[in-house]
Amino acid sequence: MPRGMRRATWRVGEGGPLLALVLALALLPGCYAGRFKRMDQSLIDLSARADSLAAEQARTRDDLVQTRKMVADHEQTMRSLRAGTQTSAQDLQTRLEQIEARLDDQGNQIDDLSGRAHTRASVFTAPAGDTAKSAKALPAPVTLPAKLPATTPAPPAVGAGPSPVRVDPTAEYDQAVLDFTQGRFPRSLVEFRAFVTAHGTTDLADNAQYGVGESFYAQGLYDSAAVAYRVVTDRWPDGDKVPAALYKLGIAYQRTNHSPEARTTFKTLTDKYPKTGEARLAQERLKEMDQK
Repeated sequence: MPRGMRRATWRVGEGGPLLALVLALALLPGCYAGRFKRMDQSLIDLSARADSLAAEQARTRDDLVQTRKMVADHEQTMRSLRAGTQTSAQDLQTRLEQIEARLDDQGNQIDDLSGRAHTRASVFTAPAGDTAKSAKALPAPVTLPAKLPATTPAPPAVGAGPSPVRVDPTAEYDQAVLDFTQGRFPRSLVEFRAFVTAHGTTDLADNAQYGVGESFYAQGLYDSAAVAYRVVTDRWPDGDKVPAALYKLGIAYQRTNHSPEARTTFKTLTDKYPKTGEARLAQERLKEMDQK
């Protein structure tokens, strides 16, 4: 082979890869060139769309942050309103229970006073027939002599003390009840206690002890009231004030956050005295406690 031909062949071999790429591009049909242009345009469009989506995503993210902040503020407002509403509802419920308890107590006291008034009327007022019989049975008038006999007792010596005045226990109890119903609770407390001390064996003793508990309760001294109610049930277990004392004892336990003791007391009341009005009230209390 001639020397010049060998030199040309060597140069083509030396730049073979690059030359092959150039020849390949030169030999590509025109359709491939157009396709590359369209792909470039598509890439440009996609890039623009991506930029638009990125901007829209940023705006959405800002909106999400603002919305979350608004929701958080709204939840905080709702919690504050809910807490305020719950507190107001609890205060109203407590006030209603106090008023209901006061009304129940006053109703019981009125019943007691009415019963005693009827008893007094029957004692001091006799029927007309009995009065006539008594008038017929009276002895004839006695004519006193003009001069007292020598054996007439001498008058009391000067300076002698007056005879002791007997105090009616019922009047003492009525006064304590009157002071209680008129809102003088510290005074009624002293009077009910004094009655129990002085007349602890009378029929009104358990009522007076119950009045001690009511006087404490009306002043918000629920622990002391609970002690007084327990004395009623322990000292006079067969008295007519036991159902009322058990019911108020359960409420006093609720006021002092002793729910288990309150539940036990209400259950005892419904089991032992199921036909009383206090038992029905205790049953309602138990239902309320089960719903909480």
